[in-house]
Amino acid sequence: MPPVVAVFALLALFACEEPPPPVTAPEAHSWKDEAELVVKGLQDVQALWEAGQRPAARTLADRVYSERFEPRIEPALRSMEGEQATAEVEYAFALMVVALDSKDRTRVEDRIDTLERRVRAIAEAAERAFPPPGTPAAPPAPPKEVRALVPDVPPAWEASEPTPEPSAP
Repeated sequence: MPPVVAVFALLALFACEEPPPPVTAPEAHSWKDEAELVVKGLQDVQALWEAGQRPAARTLADRVYSERFEPRIEPALRSMEGEQATAEVEYAFALMVVALDSKDRTRVEDRIDTLERRVRAIAEAAERAFPPPGTPAAPPAPPKEVRALVPDVPPAWEASEPTPEPSAP
């Protein structure tokens, strides 16, 4: 089958898919735990690559994507940010796999670090958007510029940053 025909067949297949089921919180783990499982897998990929086991690193990278990220975190990303953002993360995984074939340590580390940060950010957003059953969804965190101007923004929205104290007049 010519490549162009294969691409159109693949697009037709995806176009005919039923809509995905609604996203729900993980049953056995929190969103953060799910993200950390992906991050741990990425760190293992890097360790294998550094040990010179490139085929094993590539195989593990494929498994981290297909067995951890794609079925567990990607549906939340697709629901929250849409197809474009999902395609960008998929592309980042592909770039990482390509980098594993190189000897460029900086490129491999950059690709893996970028994915780790992105996966953690997706999990944080999913924690707010898709809480466990019985827990109300939290509103999205306001931008940092707003939090700097409005001192009464609840600090629980971003625990890693202190809430600015009101300045005395």
